[in-house]
Amino acid sequence: MESELLAGMLRDALGDLVPGVDHVASTSVPGLPAKDCIDVQVRMTSIDKARDVPLLAVIGFRCRPEPWNRVEDSGGQRCHNFVFAPPAGARSCNVHLREGAGANACFAVLFATTCVRTRTPVGRGAHSSSGWH
Repeated sequence: MESELLAGMLRDALGDLVPGVDHVASTSVPGLPAKDCIDVQVRMTSIDKARDVPLLAVIGFRCRPEPWNRVEDSGGQRCHNFVFAPPAGARSCNVHLREGAGANACFAVLFATTCVRTRTPVGRGAHSSSGWH
């Protein structure tokens, strides 16, 4: 599976900083309509841009430069999040570095687990017109 190969590459690059890697978002749910882009979440023991960006750059991943790519709001909590683009020519993916105990990391896993268990869409919300988030 592509997400497992990607997870292995990320674990190798980041070492002991990674308690877990999760395949998240729409491509993690069998049968769910999804964009052709794998999203993985790397749960980190801590996030340090000065340390983490060079470690992923060695294997070709580029930290997205957009202003939104630093902090995200999850359930009213501001959580660190860095998104990396794949190496040039590689399979389309988004790699999200998140603190392992952060609300955003928990939400991403909960989304996928809930959709797989219930095989039903998450309720309609501001981010989706299809009923799937």
